[in-house]
Amino acid sequence: MHNDNENYPGRIKQLQEFNLMIAHNLRGGIHNIKQLTEMLIDKKISKNQLKKESLAISEGLQYIYDSSTALLDSLALLMEVTNIHLSEKKFDQCDIGAITSKIIDQLHLIVVQRMAEVELNLELTHISYPCAYIESILYNLISNALKYAKEGVPAKITISTYRKDNKNYLQVKDNGIGIDLAKYGSKVFKLNATFHKGYESKGIGLYLTKTQIESLGGSISVTSEVGKGSEFTVVF
Repeated sequence: MHNDNENYPGRIKQLQEFNLMIAHNLRGGIHNIKQLTEMLIDKKISKNQLKKESLAISEGLQYIYDSSTALLDSLALLMEVTNIHLSEKKFDQCDIGAITSKIIDQLHLIVVQRMAEVELNLELTHISYPCAYIESILYNLISNALKYAKEGVPAKITISTYRKDNKNYLQVKDNGIGIDLAKYGSKVFKLNATFHKGYESKGIGLYLTKTQIESLGGSISVTSEVGKGSEFTVVF
């Protein structure tokens, strides 16, 4: 069992970083909405003037909509992270095989598209942990492995569990495009961090995964090589 007191410094630093990021996102979004709204409702500005500034009213409304959506996303993330840190965690005996099977069913379309093979190597078939967290962790890691698979190469994902030094380990390994850790190693689990162009990613999944794990005294790390895949290791 983890010691909450030992985790306070790390959790405080994490929350400080998160608060700075959210404050920046909220301030920027609110400023944009305020500025655009003032421009659109100001009777002194005609449509012709707006066009001269290359900002039609319809475009302005679209920018307001986009800013509002971004604000709602930031608030939803704030609520989720706050809930992770403040909610009571109920530990269960989580069936790793059953949870993995459920996730594969949920991701069936991309599994087929990526010609994916999922291999289970479970020394521990059950792990005592909040099952909602285990499901979220596995979902994020498996969906990332599928998303960043090599084009035209069948995806291979290996999920392993074992116990070492009185700790439980969960590993998710893939043969995908990998991450340049020399360039991005310090940013892998940061909020809004992305490393691959041409993929739909907001850089939130791994941040939330790390937040969930660390809120219970665990850790997550990654080893990766460009072109050869990645392996994420969770220690409970």
